[in-house]
Amino acid sequence: MPASKSELMQSLLILGESNPNFSLQPSSDCDLLLTQKIVDAKYYGLASGEKLSKTYRAKIWLDERAGEVKYQEVLTDQSESVGVLPAPKLEFKKSIFKGKVLFQKEKGMAFGFKKPLDPTSFGKVYDYSFDVEVIRGPVKQAVESAGWKFTQVVLG
Repeated sequence: MPASKSELMQSLLILGESNPNFSLQPSSDCDLLLTQKIVDAKYYGLASGEKLSKTYRAKIWLDERAGEVKYQEVLTDQSESVGVLPAPKLEFKKSIFKGKVLFQKEKGMAFGFKKPLDPTSFGKVYDYSFDVEVIRGPVKQAVESAGWKFTQVVLG
């Protein structure tokens, strides 16, 4: 017999508390919101300021009548760069993907200065690894173990 909606919700919240890769919280626009901060770094080059932020979120709806969990993924990627050498530049990029991620693995690393004009602050400013299956897999397993169907959706 499948678990009730409240039992599944409770087991997913416990999963979010015990998993070091993501958090799960109740949300106003869905039943649960899964969040993983992939990277959030601010650093400096020789004559520039750099910022990189990447976040993975999943909106989760529990449809007890259908015995189904709907799972919509949202990837946000934002970078900024301001510099004066070799030529003045101001660059800002932001991308948002919403829907169904089929496959994504990504690694990134950067070195720079953690404080402007401080040569002693030079070092690794970020080093991340992201695999969507490491995040989605435990949620899908918990849903299916509870006797519910796990469905990835494009629109909520």
